[in-house]
Amino acid sequence: MSKQAEIANDRAIEYWEQNRFEEAIAQWEEIVRKDPNLAEIHYNLGSAYMNQGKTESAIEAFKRALSVDPTLTEAYNKLGVICYKQGNARLAFACWKQALMINPDFDEARRNIGLIQSTPQFDVEEEIPAYQHVIEGNSESDENASVEDGDDLPTWKNRIRQGWGVFRKR
Repeated sequence: MSKQAEIANDRAIEYWEQNRFEEAIAQWEEIVRKDPNLAEIHYNLGSAYMNQGKTESAIEAFKRALSVDPTLTEAYNKLGVICYKQGNARLAFACWKQALMINPDFDEARRNIGLIQSTPQFDVEEEIPAYQHVIEGNSESDENASVEDGDDLPTWKNRIRQGWGVFRKR
């Protein structure tokens, strides 16, 4: 990442921490317009969209992040969360499984898989190619989902406010 992009990313994170969400998103959007090959910035933008309830924009940002860096486990995890919350446990499972294939020690993905495997509606009848959800992932909504995008406590939003590094810095 260029020094200019790094400074802009840090500024966006500062905006986010100050609850200036639209300014943070605009800053990340500007960075990716200038350099679309920064997976970390696409990831940050996707995380911000996800937090703001802009699901389709979040999905697209995570897809772009993974097209630049297919080993970005955090993006797979958050795509899995979105898929699960939209009612598609099979694609969520594929996302989390891919994250674990890349990093077997990725606890959030392991915990999310454990949560959905214990539900009665979970039934993966056939293997899904690990990257299929990035290309074709569409699913229906389920407002009662309980899978999280990270630690149980504090919430994702609180981790941002507390500066626990939810956004990626380089």
